[in-house]
Amino acid sequence: MGRGLRVGLAPVMRRDWRGQENVPQTGPALMVVNHLSSLDPPMMGEYFAYSGRWPYFLAKASLFKVPGVGFLFRRAGLVPVYRGTTHADDALLAAEEHLRLGHLVVIYPEGTTTRDPQEWPMEPRTGAARLALSTGVPVIPVGHWGVNLICPDNGSPRQHPDLFPRHTVVIETGEPIDLSAFGRDPTDAAAVHAAGQAIMDAITVMVERVRGQTCPPGRWDPKLHRRVVPGEADRR
Repeated sequence: MGRGLRVGLAPVMRRDWRGQENVPQTGPALMVVNHLSSLDPPMMGEYFAYSGRWPYFLAKASLFKVPGVGFLFRRAGLVPVYRGTTHADDALLAAEEHLRLGHLVVIYPEGTTTRDPQEWPMEPRTGAARLALSTGVPVIPVGHWGVNLICPDNGSPRQHPDLFPRHTVVIETGEPIDLSAFGRDPTDAAAVHAAGQAIMDAITVMVERVRGQTCPPGRWDPKLHRRVVPGEADRR
């Protein structure tokens, strides 16, 4: 699949891959990534496959209904996430099983593509932090930029694909995040919130590196439809 993705994406993107030495070659790991486009999973799949690991993704269930895409997702081992239903936690249980088997699991903590008008990482949902605390596996941040120019999402300020000339897609993997201060209880709401913020802080640092820009203060809250300053979300 990695070779097919490389050939299929070659006409529209140049690759600038960094930090591949930080992708664990053995054992379980949770790769936490910013979410820019529906094209993220195949692009990241190629990156991890050529970094020496086969990735298992958590992806929103609606993508599995797209003709052809759903077949490829299932063959690739993607885990459907049924947001807002009684089956929402099933994806985390499936991800835990993949981690127990020593797999590399990729998750987008924002839960959807960013709605930030400047396309910076948003406030996280709780799933990634809960999974991190419950399993204790290495949690490793990944930042990327450029795929949003090729395949903009509905929340992007760009509403039309810009395929030519080819854009450079930059991906960088960082070092593991130290979450030891937050314990191992995924039912502790305060710990889950703090761990989620630490995860998004680490991802934002990686995105700053690949964009070559500094993120503005605060983080976009999709529920409030605006950027919130540090601590404001805690007081709501």
